[in-house]
Amino acid sequence: MTQGSIDHDILKPLLKEILENLSELSECQSVAIRLCKDGDFPYYLHVGFPEFFVLKETGLNVKDKEGNLVLDADGTPFVECMCGNVLKSRFNPKYPYFTKSGAFWTNSTTQLLKSLTEKEKQEIGKTRNTCHDYGYESVALIPMHADSKKIGLIQINDPRENMFTLEKVEKYQSLADHVGTIVLNILEFYEKVANDYSPETKSENVKK
Repeated sequence: MTQGSIDHDILKPLLKEILENLSELSECQSVAIRLCKDGDFPYYLHVGFPEFFVLKETGLNVKDKEGNLVLDADGTPFVECMCGNVLKSRFNPKYPYFTKSGAFWTNSTTQLLKSLTEKEKQEIGKTRNTCHDYGYESVALIPMHADSKKIGLIQINDPRENMFTLEKVEKYQSLADHVGTIVLNILEFYEKVANDYSPETKSENVKK
């Protein structure tokens, strides 16, 4: 299955229920899912995030002065900020705010930004810091793995500090990977059905 565009409405009822349950389970104010679409990872669904935040932060692609998409080393569109780091596996697990699976989490964006060394800032790259600017202290970005790929992430934000523990983040990682597998299976099924019933396929079957 190609990851070019994930926008099938069939996913929305299921993912909306998952997000609502996650919001209740985590006791956090805001949760969202980003999914791959045309080289970017916009918000697919969100609960608790204000619309102005979503509109400002939904796109992760970067454009140069001429308006062209900036490409990553592998030729795909570059995605920035900490979400981009998680989605593209740009992380160093020796830092306490990254897990071995590539998730990012902090219980205080204020303290994290104050404590980062110059070396860490260089490794992390440019970040927008919008979550912090809009008052979110606890932030977790959990990659969704499926078929050895990252098809998106789950974002969990809250204005209060100390909403996470490593154990909780690891549980969220397990959930995210299950969700990623479900999403991939559903999309592959619908892609197969669409191909089976396409005019080209029907024409080939008639010829046989």
